[in-house]
Amino acid sequence: MATKRKMSRAKVVKKNKAPRTPKFVDEKYTGPEPDWTYAEDMTGEEYYRERCRAGFYYNYFFTPKDGKPWAITWMKDNDYTKEQIAAVKAVPDSWIPIIVSAYCRSLAKGMPVNHKDTPAYLETLPGVASNSMMDADVYVKNKIAEIIERGLTIKHEKRVEEKKKDIPRPSIQQLLRDKAAEMATEIDSFVDDFDYKPATLKKFDAVKMLRKVEAKGNHAKFIKSFYELEFKEYDELLNPPKRMNEAKKDDYEQLKEGYAHLKKPQIKAVHELYRSILDACDMIMLESKVNRTPRKKKPQSKDKIVAKVKYAKQDQATTSVSIKPIDCLDAAAIMTYNVKTRKLGIYYPDAHSSLSFKGTTLIGFDESKSVQKTMRKPAEQVSKFKKVSKRALQKEFESVNSVETKMNGRFNDQTLILRVF
Repeated sequence: MATKRKMSRAKVVKKNKAPRTPKFVDEKYTGPEPDWTYAEDMTGEEYYRERCRAGFYYNYFFTPKDGKPWAITWMKDNDYTKEQIAAVKAVPDSWIPIIVSAYCRSLAKGMPVNHKDTPAYLETLPGVASNSMMDADVYVKNKIAEIIERGLTIKHEKRVEEKKKDIPRPSIQQLLRDKAAEMATEIDSFVDDFDYKPATLKKFDAVKMLRKVEAKGNHAKFIKSFYELEFKEYDELLNPPKRMNEAKKDDYEQLKEGYAHLKKPQIKAVHELYRSILDACDMIMLESKVNRTPRKKKPQSKDKIVAKVKYAKQDQATTSVSIKPIDCLDAAAIMTYNVKTRKLGIYYPDAHSSLSFKGTTLIGFDESKSVQKTMRKPAEQVSKFKKVSKRALQKEFESVNSVETKMNGRFNDQTLILRVF
């Protein structure tokens, strides 16, 4: 009896509440957000139905992105570690099922983890395989454990990637230098084993060695730098400067002392060895420069070619509308009319080029053939030229009784592009 009185009081309280404003328009079909204020008064059936509706409601109105913060808040309230929370934050929103987020929000709003009468109600449902329903918090903990494991894997992979990024990558120049050092291995071996005999030097062919390893100009440049210092020392020994200050004299004496164990013929042989290496490198560098394929110039787009061209869009006096400059490119002939000077002209392409624009100026036209004449009756004459065919164009133009003047290719806001052939 006490339970019935309690439930009746709850119903009275609900009836006395002010009308609720729905959060969403579709709540008239789905019902409002699950309210667990009176969860302790629910029957097993009511609890089961409302818990199932919670999953449907949150899935209908919210996305995984909306639900992720609910799961994280629930974790904070249930003593999860910072590392575990960070792992869940690291995973994509879609990895957290909306039912998990729905349970987290419902549990935070007072939903009991289960109801003692749920098994009895489930037994009355036909086709239900089990008469038990997992506790909501157990279900959430199991799913979050899986998400944490995946999140920790993601964080570990990110740390590995970040460490890889921190490792300095060698520059192109360093890679070229390393490759050049590898290519110079055979030359190095010969230099190390050289016995200072001119006869041995005749067997040495640095050019052949470099071509054997397919050294290019950039490689040869580095290889040359490997031997330049030694060559300068031997060159200075054989050809000392004629005028030296005290510091230079001291340096020269130290250099002589350093190579005192070698006789002059031996110094000459080593000098020749290094000179042949440098000459071989110069030859490879020059060959690469000569044989280098010139970079192809990227063709300019038509829109960019005509971007700066100025022209008259229309002319009321002759009731004419201009053709767009882009249609003039590579044309066989262009007829223009200056609305201010009343000059009608025809541009013909040069025999060795095609019509194009450079800035606001037409280029590639034949200066001897491209001429213009003043129209005494513009409305009548221009109308006639708008209909003339390409075959009859030149004859019709020659019949105009006016003085011919040469065209300069300049287009401006007075230039009407009348026809393009």
